[in-house]
Amino acid sequence: MIELGLARVTALLKNTPQTWKAIHVAGTNGKGSICAYLNAMLRANRVSCGRFTSPHLVDRWDCITINDSAVSENKFRHFEALVKKRNEEQRLNASEFELLTATAFEIFEDEKVEFGVIEVGLGGRLDATNALKQKTVTIISKIGLDHQSFLGNTLEEIALQKAGIIRPKVPCVVDASNPPSVLEVIRSQAESLGASIKYAELPSSGSGGIVSGQLETHQQQNLLCAYEAFHLAYPRHTMSMQELLGIGASSIWPGRLQSINIKKITGRTEPVLLDGAHNPQSADVLSAYVEKRVRVRGKPVTWVLAASAGKDISEILKVLLRDGDNITAVEFGPVDGMPWVKPTKSTTILQTISELGISISAQQDAEADVMMGLESACKISQDGPLVVAGSLYLAATMPVEPPSHLIIVCCHAIWLGGPTRGSSECEWLIADFQAGETPTFIEHVKAGLRVLRDDANSLLMFSGGPTRKETRISEASSYANLAAANDYFQILPDSSASTRIVREERALDSYANVLFSITQFWSIYGNWPIKLTIVSHGFKRERLVDCHCGAIRFPLHRVNFVGVDPPGMKDGSNKAAIPGVIEAVHQWKCDPHGKGDALSSKRRRRNPLGIAQTLFLTQADRDRSAVQSQIIQDGEEYLVDGVPQPWSDEPITPPITRSGLQKAAP
Repeated sequence: MIELGLARVTALLKNTPQTWKAIHVAGTNGKGSICAYLNAMLRANRVSCGRFTSPHLVDRWDCITINDSAVSENKFRHFEALVKKRNEEQRLNASEFELLTATAFEIFEDEKVEFGVIEVGLGGRLDATNALKQKTVTIISKIGLDHQSFLGNTLEEIALQKAGIIRPKVPCVVDASNPPSVLEVIRSQAESLGASIKYAELPSSGSGGIVSGQLETHQQQNLLCAYEAFHLAYPRHTMSMQELLGIGASSIWPGRLQSINIKKITGRTEPVLLDGAHNPQSADVLSAYVEKRVRVRGKPVTWVLAASAGKDISEILKVLLRDGDNITAVEFGPVDGMPWVKPTKSTTILQTISELGISISAQQDAEADVMMGLESACKISQDGPLVVAGSLYLAATMPVEPPSHLIIVCCHAIWLGGPTRGSSECEWLIADFQAGETPTFIEHVKAGLRVLRDDANSLLMFSGGPTRKETRISEASSYANLAAANDYFQILPDSSASTRIVREERALDSYANVLFSITQFWSIYGNWPIKLTIVSHGFKRERLVDCHCGAIRFPLHRVNFVGVDPPGMKDGSNKAAIPGVIEAVHQWKCDPHGKGDALSSKRRRRNPLGIAQTLFLTQADRDRSAVQSQIIQDGEEYLVDGVPQPWSDEPITPPITRSGLQKAAP
């Protein structure tokens, strides 16, 4: 059950120092997205951070992340047990969410993060997360009517509860698109505490022009809130507003305008839009997106809908549905750690639609059988648009098939941003020998996007670290920013496909482009890619496929290569480059993993920020991966040569336990 109040959680955290700085985010809509944007900006600046958001999507521990990865189950259960023991010893009778909040704060302290990005669970003033001890910035996003039984029946009453997170002398960023009466409540509360307010307000032309084509207005507003908060929390950063906005825009927030693939479980080849819209305001946002980008060629939309019990679903349904649409009503299952959350009966959803007078072409009551509901919806929709919505808890129970195809775009330079969106070479940081090659880099981005478009079961990973001392932005982030700034060159059918684009930001050479991308894929999904497509210069095919994929024992019959050469290599006029190409292949054949001084010294020169060159960021991930590797004195991690790896077709031999080698997971 929900029990608001700070006494119990404060007692749980009485002896927890909370040495990290907190960015606290409240609001009705957009909180989770703002947290995701902030996390991306902090990580792009190499700042260690924890993130705590709710509800979880699959497992309880996936709502707690350290840097870019969800905390391991073992670590979560260890600190959860400590918190529960404390709760029992003090007879506090803390709620499930209070225990979860205390567990997150304990993990952040143990991980020694510099920042914690914290999403309010419910309201603000009496929410468990308001037990934070070191707030650096607070954020109040868009406020709407939700949870009225706890927070009040008017926007102004709800705003007062949200404004309860404001602290004396701590700056507060506020979404300026809130109604004037809401802004006045927040302003009055901040003034009484001596806290300054920074209003996040989009200019008439959008947020700097870089993301207006990719993001909807509400997403731009959330992104601007994150940017203003980051700027206040970490003023010593050196990135431009354009860089930070591009980094935020490239981040992924599961369950929000997310394109998913359900081909393996239903046979449907077209992507499905998944969104957790669960109140009238978020339904408005989803409806606008569907009307603009999904409801095409006059085809009706097929909806798979669920809702939490106690919600006034009539307003949500009125906003989403149109005459002629199809509907499958379902009920989500039990929510781990939240036994009080129950679904609205599927019959109630269908009855409400009937009472609203919406003319539905086809309807199905799947009750609690979400799988049957999906199969039914796929048959009804045929190849038309299909949207799953109504509850974050439904999004959490969706049997989403992880991608099996990894597309790696090897990045070679850094786009700094600018009005020409990459067309002018002066917007790029390049080496002297790369003069004239920036159009080729753009073609690499386009090539990767085309492969992504043509395979709904793929993930596109831009790979490349921060290789220049002039900026902290990575090659991967710059390519992702470039794609976003150009609205994905009109290659992707809709912006939801951009949720299948991620960045690998540590690779310093072509070998690491391949290996780090594969291990990051595993860190995200828990499985290894079945198929690789590598995009780079055509003349690097032998190096990337034969040398690198061969060295790491990735089966070559599962590797595709897309090569786009710069002009001088296409027409053979750049004869001076040919000896260098031959020499590079020779070096990698002689030193397949790049351990020798010739290749490792190149990496060191390309690593001005001292980015870690280990395959995994945590020992827990390394232990679970079954990858057999060796960490040597300079901190670099290498695969054990001649040994099958978990992505190979070959059987894995028993774990190697010699001194200095990592033992494979059982």
